[in-house]
Amino acid sequence: VGMPPALILELQSYADLMGITEYYRDKLIDGHPLQPGTEREQIFGQQQHRYTPMTWLIQRPRPHWSSNMHWASPANEAAHDDFLKVLSTGGFDKVLEGIGSYFGLEALSAYHLSFIGVSQCEKGFIHADVNSSGRKAFNIIIPLLLEADADPELEIMSDDERITKFYKYRINAASMVGDDALHATAACDYRAQGGMRLAATVYVGDITTGNV
Repeated sequence: VGMPPALILELQSYADLMGITEYYRDKLIDGHPLQPGTEREQIFGQQQHRYTPMTWLIQRPRPHWSSNMHWASPANEAAHDDFLKVLSTGGFDKVLEGIGSYFGLEALSAYHLSFIGVSQCEKGFIHADVNSSGRKAFNIIIPLLLEADADPELEIMSDDERITKFYKYRINAASMVGDDALHATAACDYRAQGGMRLAATVYVGDITTGNV
């Protein structure tokens, strides 16, 4: 899915300004990760939002993910709304309109947001982000920082789990993962060159009075 260049710049700038990029560098490059299977709350953007704390939930998945991936999601209304404003400023509404037009959906909304980062993955954990929505919900993965000359970053598996393909992320292009789409972070290790990968993820769904 094509992304407006302005959206990428807005998300990159937001992650930098709020201290999210720096936090990920500390966890994934400087060697201070959370323990697998743990989580903690973190305040970001204290200088920018002095009177309205932006609380985020930082999580690292359990050991069977075999990676140092962390994700950070808004944990209070203020942080969620702040993220939504960045998406709006960058033109994400146009992206939703295009997706809605293609799939015949009229009430697409962003309902779960995060930044995900990784610098090492031994073997990807195959999973699905969305199940049985009737093609009405998707996870949109928006790359923000990529390592130059890296191997393809996304592993995709067929429904019968017999065929595996690999996809190379690109800036200004997002991956849209829909119903029962089996995928994983491909094996990688950027630590020797002091690198990491950072993306924004936006879960969107056709939210109506009939399905809430």
